[in-house]
Amino acid sequence: MSTDRASSRDLMRSGSRMITAIGPVRLPSIGEIRDTLTVLAHAGGRHTPIGLVPTTESRRWEHRPQDFLGNVQQLGPCTREDVPRLLTGLARAGASVYPLNVAVAGDFLLLDISHGLGDGRLALSLVRAVAGGRSGTPVPEWARTRDSALPLARALTRAFASSPARVAQLLESRPSTAHDSCPVEVVPWGRAPTAVVASAVSGTIAELRRWRDRDLPGASVSSLLFAAVARAMRSRGLKIEDRVDVLFDCRRYLPDGATVNGNFAAGVRFALSDPGDAAEMSAAIAQATASGRPLASLALSIAKFRRRVRAGTAHTAASHVAATPRARLVYSDMGEAALLADLDWTDEPGRRIVTALSEPADPASIVFTSVRRGPELDVSASLHDNVFDPELVRDALADALCDPLSLLSRRIV
Repeated sequence: MSTDRASSRDLMRSGSRMITAIGPVRLPSIGEIRDTLTVLAHAGGRHTPIGLVPTTESRRWEHRPQDFLGNVQQLGPCTREDVPRLLTGLARAGASVYPLNVAVAGDFLLLDISHGLGDGRLALSLVRAVAGGRSGTPVPEWARTRDSALPLARALTRAFASSPARVAQLLESRPSTAHDSCPVEVVPWGRAPTAVVASAVSGTIAELRRWRDRDLPGASVSSLLFAAVARAMRSRGLKIEDRVDVLFDCRRYLPDGATVNGNFAAGVRFALSDPGDAAEMSAAIAQATASGRPLASLALSIAKFRRRVRAGTAHTAASHVAATPRARLVYSDMGEAALLADLDWTDEPGRRIVTALSEPADPASIVFTSVRRGPELDVSASLHDNVFDPELVRDALADALCDPLSLLSRRIV
C-alpha cells in the first residue's frame, strides 16, 4: 500500500459526494463493472485519483485499489421517471466509507462518488468508462495521465501575469457583502437531500440560440437557462436571494495539453439586482470569465479552507437553517456530454437521461445541474426537502424547460 499527497482542492471536497445517473444503456455485467473499476483503481494512485481513499483529516491519502470499490448492487428495473427517487435514496443511505459505490437498475447506471476524487469532469469520465467497459476494453487515456504540476499556480500566472488590467477588472467585479451583516433567526436542521429532474424537449437549445442571436447577441445559452430558472422559481411563489452562485471549470485557464483529473472547479457568487434578468446574468458571467475571477475565487476558497483546517472546523456540517429561508440558486453547467454519445443507448433520444444529485452544503441552497447531449438537455435540482417543497421546485424547473423563451420575454414586476 502506498500513499499520495492530495491537493487542498481535493481535501476541501472530500466531505461530500456526487451521484451521477445515466440511461437507458446496454450495460456490462456486474462482474465486468467490477473488473473495469478494479483495473482503473490499480492504474490510478500516483497518476489519477482513482484508487485513492479520501479522508477529511489529512492530505496524505492511501492508494488502496483492493478496497477502493464499495457496493455494486443490482436493483430492480426502472424507468427514467424512477431516477430521481433512486438518486434520493442513495443520497440518504448514509455516508459511505468507500470512495465509489455503484448501482445498476435495469438499463440505468448510478455512480456514487466521493467529491474528493474530482469534479463533474471526472464523474462523466467514470460513467463513460464503466458503461462502455466490457472485457478487453483498454484503460482510457485519462486514467493513465498524471495531473500537470501546480495547475492553479500555472493558471493564475497565465491569466494575470500577461494581463495586469485583469486585476482591476477583478476588483470591480467583487460582490457587495452588505447582506451578510443582517442577523437572521435560525432553527435546528438536519440534512434531507432530494433530487428533482426535468428534461427539455428536443430543439429547446436551438430555440434558445436563435432567441439569443436575435435579442441578446453574445450571451451564453447557460446564462439564458439560468435566468429562466430564476424567473420560473419566482413565478411559482418561491422566494429567492438576489445573490446566485455559478460554478466554473477553471481548466479553461490552463494551456492546451494540461491535465487536472481531480477538482478544478470554482464557485463564483454574483450579487445581482435581478437573477431573472438574462442580460444582467450574461454580463456578470462574461465579465467574471474574462477577468479570471473563477481562479481568484478558487485561490481564496483554498486559503479560507486552510485556515479552517488549522482551526479544526474544516468539514463542520450545517446544523441550522433560517426560520424563513430564501433560496440561494447555485448553477452548474456540465456542458456537452460528447464522450457519452457513442454508448449503446437502448431507447429513443427523447427518453435518455444524464443527470446528477449534488447535495447542497448550505441547507437553503438549491443546486441546478445541467447536461447537454446534442439537442437534448437534462437539468436536475438538488435540495433539502425539509427546507423547500420539492414538488414546487419540480414544477418551476418544468416551467423553465418547457417554455424558457416565454419566461425570458415576459416582464416580471
